[in-house]
Amino acid sequence: MKSAFTSAAFAFILFLSSCGSSAPKEQPVLLPSQGGARSTRSVIKVPYTEEGNVKIIPVKLNDTSMEMIFDTGASGVHISLLELQTLIKQGQITEGDFIGTTRSRIADGSVVENGLILLRKVSIADEITLTNVEASVARNQEAPLLLGNNVLNEFQSIEIDNVGRTINFRKR
Repeated sequence: MKSAFTSAAFAFILFLSSCGSSAPKEQPVLLPSQGGARSTRSVIKVPYTEEGNVKIIPVKLNDTSMEMIFDTGASGVHISLLELQTLIKQGQITEGDFIGTTRSRIADGSVVENGLILLRKVSIADEITLTNVEASVARNQEAPLLLGNNVLNEFQSIEIDNVGRTINFRKR
């Protein structure tokens, strides 16, 4: 049964037609932090590392840890087929999480078609949790993991502290 779902999931990403439809969009919802001083802080400082001049932050997608590029130029959350496969193997993506397809303009100006899934939970550095976040899935295994504006827009402001090497998220 599980292998049938896995095969269907891979077929979804590899063979979807360009006329796929999307479910109605639900905006991500910022949830209060769990307990202690975290719930009263208006600014949450998330440490980052730098690789090749990009900032990398720790993120959990449906409770699976990953490192993603903090990308204010990206429209949303973007993962590769490899991360989708990992989420499926860990039981973190179900058949109901597949929404359809979406088109994206990439850095070279061309337009590509990607799969579209719903992430039930996106957590940043175990401090910030958003629910019902749409993510595009590249049809290759080498695409970068991007944390973009459909998550970043949920905050009042975001400040990059290059001296302290943190990205400071201010709650609304």
